[in-house]
Amino acid sequence: MFFPAGPKRTETLTALWKISKVILNTLDFNHVVQNVVDSLLFELNYLKRGYRIIVLTLIDEKSWTLRRISLSQTEEAQKAQAASAVPFHQIEIPLTAVDNLLIKVINERKAGVTSYWPDLFKPVLTVEQALANQSAAGVKTSLIYPVITREKVVGALIFSLIKDIKDVTEEEQDLLGGFTDLVGLAVQNSSLYSSLQATTIQLKEANERLKVMDKLKDDFVSIASHELRTPMTAIRSYAWMALHRSGTPLSQTLEKYITRILISTERLINLVNDMLNVSRIESGKVEINPESVDLKLLVKDIVDEVYFSKSEEKRVEFVVAEKPVPKAFADPEKLRQVFLNLVGNSLKFTPAGGRITFDFFSDGHTVDISVIDTGVGISKDDAGKLFNKFSRLDSSYTAAATSGGTGLGLYISKNLVELMHGQIKVYSEGLGKGATFTVTLPVASAEILEKADQYRVKAQGEAKGLEPVAI
Repeated sequence: MFFPAGPKRTETLTALWKISKVILNTLDFNHVVQNVVDSLLFELNYLKRGYRIIVLTLIDEKSWTLRRISLSQTEEAQKAQAASAVPFHQIEIPLTAVDNLLIKVINERKAGVTSYWPDLFKPVLTVEQALANQSAAGVKTSLIYPVITREKVVGALIFSLIKDIKDVTEEEQDLLGGFTDLVGLAVQNSSLYSSLQATTIQLKEANERLKVMDKLKDDFVSIASHELRTPMTAIRSYAWMALHRSGTPLSQTLEKYITRILISTERLINLVNDMLNVSRIESGKVEINPESVDLKLLVKDIVDEVYFSKSEEKRVEFVVAEKPVPKAFADPEKLRQVFLNLVGNSLKFTPAGGRITFDFFSDGHTVDISVIDTGVGISKDDAGKLFNKFSRLDSSYTAAATSGGTGLGLYISKNLVELMHGQIKVYSEGLGKGATFTVTLPVASAEILEKADQYRVKAQGEAKGLEPVAI
């Protein structure tokens, strides 16, 4: 026998509102499913109306079965459990068991009724076992309603009574239909919440694994860098000695080979240093100790160092603007690293006979230090990509370099400048028009110097400082 839910009455709506507060007041799945089977009996006191057992069943799509999820906490439910040949949570009805009334209700999306419990337990229990359960509970009638969420049937509710179906009023049928709709909503919300909780836990666990892997990566980079740098430094030293201090005449071919060894070793040392610097920056293991820095003195020292090591070979002219420059508030060693990177880049991309100019500007609060070259320039499309990690632009700036590079120098420089509360920008009118890199830093005013400690970035772990980069 099947019947639709009747029209809602005011009393029914009031009862549903009262019961919704109970079953929707939590999102925990286990609490929700237990509230579902207890609330009707105890909150609305349907025990007086002859209702004794309520069971929530849900579809398990993995096993393709209908599983018992929760059972009301009544004396009759306990008696039925005690008499059952199969424990409550182990009763799983295959969705293919179309002669089972629960499966029929789910498939037809209509409420059903039976006074014969074998209809609800086949094929898990025999007829005799199912009737034994029913007799122990003293149940005469069971009403079954499909549980629907988002137009999808997800299970069924079983309402078992100690009275005949003819004694079930239309008002009760209305309430059971509305109650089942609430159950669908509660199950949907709690399932989403449980899924979110599970996902959150998985993400937390994944994040912890990533932290461990990141720590292992940092440790590996640090150890590998130090282990690689020692033999490479020795190779570079011996190659330089063979070229310049051996006292033995070298053939032209052998001199070419040793020169290539020296150049390749320097590239590898720079690569190792860059990787180590990036690892320290990203893991927060860089110590910034800002102070008052004489920019013109710093720039002239860099020019002297670079000129005698590289620029004379390329015949590149250096110019330092002669104008008053306020002192900057920065870490002198890190700032030196930044300008060595910038000058090194300008040397790579400035042809012989070119010029690299240092210029300055200040508005009293900040000071700009610009490195201006007459090199190959940068396309407008590529200018914004220069400070990305491993940036090697095929069309312009980096493509012109004959000495290669890691694509990390400008990325490291940008991070160091920002750690010193500054900014770094690049400007170029286009290919063939040269490039201007400008570093903006706070002026070392008396007010800032008094609060110097607030600007310090403390190192984490043992690693401090950055490795120098040869240019």
